[in-house]
Formats: sequence, structure tokens, C-alpha cells
Amino acid sequence: MNTDTSQDIDFEKMPSVELLEYISFKEEFPAEAQLAFAQFCYRFEKDVKRKSEIYCNKYGYNEVVALEIANCTFSRVWKYPTFKKEKAKAKDFDKAILLWMYPILYTQIIKYGEQNTCAEPTEEEDLSLVNDAEELVERLNIDGVEAKREIVAKMKTIESALTQLTEKHRIIYFTYRAYQKEGKKVPRTITRLLREKLSLTQKSVNTYYGDANRHVTNYLNIINGKA
Repeated sequence: MNTDTSQDIDFEKMPSVELLEYISFKEEFPAEAQLAFAQFCYRFEKDVKRKSEIYCNKYGYNEVVALEIANCTFSRVWKYPTFKKEKAKAKDFDKAILLWMYPILYTQIIKYGEQNTCAEPTEEEDLSLVNDAEELVERLNIDGVEAKREIVAKMKTIESALTQLTEKHRIIYFTYRAYQKEGKKVPRTITRLLREKLSLTQKSVNTYYGDANRHVTNYLNIINGKA
């Protein structure tokens, strides 16, 4: 990242990942961050608006709301440009950035229906399904190398247990583990996302999780000599 403000910066030719880096330094370099953000919005505006219209149409919202949702999504990116290229879900970084933004967009639509305004970030922001043990560990934000090593080992054991079940069992189990807080139910926005992405009813989602949870418990009991 070029932090020499005495030099002209060509944001139009800058890779999108670097634009996000400039945005993340908005406190230190506000003018450059604003220019980077303007270029970022211009670059992704068409795709984000199109996706917003598709989602909004599904929920019965008109084009005006779709535009508002798109703007909410970009506002969220301005506040939290947290895309990490090492976790990119596509080799092409522009495509990977879009894949990162779509869960943010989805969250804004769900929250908009509840609040009629842009969603403020919460622990449930950027909703997405959790596919495996590695993604779950990343979401747990564990401090300490040793503690993280222990959790990774345990989650890998659980993942091994789930190989005996279906992909839907695995995704539902790890997603529930990621979003379920002690003494509280999984947020409705997450269960809705599971239903839509996996084409299941809520009863089926509950059944899959129950089956996976019992299977994991039995598996751990066996390897720990408790069964």
C-alpha cells in the first residue's frame, strides 16, 4: 500500500483488494480512503445492484428498496472492509470479493424487513453457512496457540465423525455450533438461510442437526472409551 500522499494514486487501475486496504486505513488517510471507496463502489455497483434486485424480488421488495439495500451493503463495507484474500473463495479476487459481499447483502435484506433501515453490525452480521471444522474454528476467535491447537484437534475429530453422514448434516451441525449461544436458540436469520440454501423445511433442519449431534456424541463416547 502506497502511503506517500505526495504522489498521485491511480485508484482506477488499483486491484480491488488494495482498494479495500486503503478503505481500512480511513482514520489515517481519510482522503485516500474516500477515493478508494468511490472506485470500489463504481467497480462493484452493477453486480451488487443486480444481486440485490434478485433477492429483493424474492422477498417482495421493489427496485427502490433494492437500491437502498445495495447502498446499505456498501456502507457496511466502508465500516468493516474485512475481506481477507487468504480466505478467498475464488481464484479471481474480484469474484471472491463479490462472494464475500453477498452474505452481507443478504443480511441487510433480512434486517431491513425487521427494521426498515440498514443493519448495524452485530455478532450475526455477514451471515453465511459454516461448511467445515476449519471455518468454525475461524469464527470462534480463540486466543492462544495451545488453546487453538486443542480446539482444532477436537473439531477435526468431529469432522471425521460427520464423514459418515451427509453434507447437509455436516453444514447444519457446524453452522449451529457457530451461531448457537449458551442458553439461546440459533438466530432465525440463520435457520432461514439454512432452509433456503439446503432446500429444507425447518423440521428437516432440526432433524438433521439432532441426528448429527447424536452421532457426534456417540462417536466421541466410543473413542474416549465411554461406550
